[in-house]
Amino acid sequence: MKLGTTNWRWAALLALPLLFPGHGASQPAGSLQAPGAAGAADPAGRRQALLQVEEEWLGARDAATLERILGDDFVHPVPQGYFLSKAEHIAWFVKHLPPPGLSQRFENLRTRIYGTIGIVNGEVVANQAGGQVQRTLFTDVLVWRSGRWQAVNSQENAVEASLR
Repeated sequence: MKLGTTNWRWAALLALPLLFPGHGASQPAGSLQAPGAAGAADPAGRRQALLQVEEEWLGARDAATLERILGDDFVHPVPQGYFLSKAEHIAWFVKHLPPPGLSQRFENLRTRIYGTIGIVNGEVVANQAGGQVQRTLFTDVLVWRSGRWQAVNSQENAVEASLR
């Protein structure tokens, strides 16, 4: 289903927290290691594992990928004034896939890891072929569980053109 510009903007707001690796990431001094994490003794390895999940999330186009990435306790506050559960988020997303020709990339990514908690902030830059560029700032919170990162919270805000 091809979405109109207005509908796609709302779709982007709801779906684009699902994003992000790249540049500008940082590791707080004195961070604890995630037990059993790939690269647990290596802060760069932990960061890369976190960013790999974000990259998979950005490229997700199916329920199975989201089912694996999102924790059962996942919450997504949306601008319409309510909180989507994992099941609600997945149901909405698979019905509103990004339109063909949409290009997405990350900018200004920052990571912080506190023990088994990972926080990723960044910007998703999305544009339709020949269309207007849309920017969304996001914050994702992930938890190390059963040997992998799982998202438990995600929120995004559209960047207003007047603020750029």
